[in-house]
Amino acid sequence: MARTAEMLALPHLACRRRECRRKNRCSWYFSQSGEPCCLRNLTAGQRRLFDELYEPAIKICSYGGICGMMYNWGDFLLRPLQDAGVEIARAIVPPRYKRDFDAFRRKRERIDGAAPVPPAPHRKK
Repeated sequence: MARTAEMLALPHLACRRRECRRKNRCSWYFSQSGEPCCLRNLTAGQRRLFDELYEPAIKICSYGGICGMMYNWGDFLLRPLQDAGVEIARAIVPPRYKRDFDAFRRKRERIDGAAPVPPAPHRKK
């Protein structure tokens, strides 16, 4: 959760703790949930957006590079969200799995997830 919050600059923008704002890094957590304190300062809509980014990051970290699972990346509308999830997951993968995770990222980049390009209109000559 902290890496996702840091990617969204929440420690700098939403946290009330001076240490977090200065470092732009989550330093304060709730002891029960392990959740960064800045998440409590978000509105319901902002929290929903945070969760939309956090969910793919957790799935990718848990199942992506380590297990080598590939799931449907073809939805080009979700591709930027998934790309961000891959980058968040890369930051928290244990060092012994970095090589496998990087292989997963390279394989994923080869899969065409870009938006289909409509054909160009023909001009009359």
